Amino acid sequence: MQVQQTDRMSTAVRAARELAASQGSPELFTIHLLTVLSAQNDSTFSALLVANDVDLKAFHEFSANRSRQMIPPTSRKSADAIRPSGEHASLLEDAAVEMAEIGDSRLGTEHVLLAALKYRPGKGAWAVFGLSYPPVRKSLDAIRKNTAV
Repeated sequence: MQVQQTDRMSTAVRAARELAASQGSPELFTIHLLTVLSAQNDSTFSALLVANDVDLKAFHEFSANRSRQMIPPTSRKSADAIRPSGEHASLLEDAAVEMAEIGDSRLGTEHVLLAALKYRPGKGAWAVFGLSYPPVRKSLDAIRKNTAV
């Protein structure tokens, strides 16, 4: 399914590919995208973390460290040659479902966070930082004040 992304989301995916390439990763993993998104302190993704009492700097450091540790380096590839891992592609599909359920027309950073919490609860950063879907989803409504993307 081809989904239109917000400008911020498109920029984040490109930056995540560049991060993956710089780390010698053979694929783009979700942790690369989380690392990039948590560095954007003016995104809805970051606003949702902060609204749920997550220290943004600590989250970014956690995800950056995890991205460096989990991926065995391969020969360097250009960012354009980096393809999404199966896990990452699946998350983006789940994010598109979340986008549609909310009634949005473009995939944004918040949809990635919500999909990860909804379809991969209690894993990795979510467990470490005590995040779960219901309170984060409620925070989105408060942040947006009934507007759509």
